[in-house]
Amino acid sequence: MMNTAVQSPRDFTYIKPRKRRLSEYEAVTCYTQPDPAVFDRQGWYLLTPEGRAAWRPESTRLQHPHWFDFRDPSSMWQRNYVKLQAEQERAIERCVEDAASAGAFSEFDPDWLTEIIAGHYRVWSFFEYGLFRAFSRAQREALSDTLGNVLCFEAVDRIRHAQSTVLYLMALEANIEGFKDQGAKQRWLSEPRYQPLRAIVESLMATEDWAELAFAVNLIIDPITTEIGVSRLVRRQAPRHGDPITPMIIMTTERDRRRNQAWTEELVRMTTAAGLLNADDNRIVMRAWCDRWMSLAIAAARALAPVYDRLGPHAGLFEEELAAACARQATMMAELGLGAKGG
Repeated sequence: MMNTAVQSPRDFTYIKPRKRRLSEYEAVTCYTQPDPAVFDRQGWYLLTPEGRAAWRPESTRLQHPHWFDFRDPSSMWQRNYVKLQAEQERAIERCVEDAASAGAFSEFDPDWLTEIIAGHYRVWSFFEYGLFRAFSRAQREALSDTLGNVLCFEAVDRIRHAQSTVLYLMALEANIEGFKDQGAKQRWLSEPRYQPLRAIVESLMATEDWAELAFAVNLIIDPITTEIGVSRLVRRQAPRHGDPITPMIIMTTERDRRRNQAWTEELVRMTTAAGLLNADDNRIVMRAWCDRWMSLAIAAARALAPVYDRLGPHAGLFEEELAAACARQATMMAELGLGAKGG
């Protein structure tokens, strides 16, 4: 008779736990991806006509002797990820429903609604959708299952952000007489203020190095460009314009951003750890990524300065907001040993 007993995580002795005991996250995630350098000693069964293996070390310029050592600080796997996002979406749905029932949408400043929510925030959904496409490709190339997971989850984060924005604008149309969500795509494609941002998205979609993609988005572009274009502009200013609803939606995306920043920081620490043979080479690579993406991120943020001008006398100075975002990002990079003076 077949023994159908479910194994305890402690039975998976081939997985080296990060802590004293093997976690459920490690038990269901680690070593599900094949690799001849680990357990698949027979090699690859199938190669492409060009001789390409399923996964290639050259898919990133970073080097590490064992990519399967990576662990997501959030310990995300399918079940708890779905639970998290379901909770966030239910929170958004209830918030919008309650606002509609209370008549809160009628309290929005009309200029805020047309100039910022419809005129600017709606455009950001195209940025998020582009990142969804970029991370969808990157998760396929990652060199371990634990890395593939975080890249996959970030791709789903991004499509959630894009779709939540669209659904929100649909709710506004249904509850505010005369309001129309239109023209956002044309603004994304043609308005000068969004072209540096669109250029970033296209560059990211063409980036073949999965580690560079994560590094650029989570440690440079989101902390600077998204911070300026969404967090400091829309979330912070909304209450001053009679809008307590939009910040609630944005805060769910910021929760995702914090989680993605944390795992990217962990990747940096793993590939620059003391005693790692390639640590110095990896720092050189990442500093080159900093040089490339910092200038693009700041240029895209600066192009959004005219949007701040539409906020009226209550807005903070754009240069002060940009300086604060850049200072915070610089502190983070210095803590990772990638600041101007290194470490």
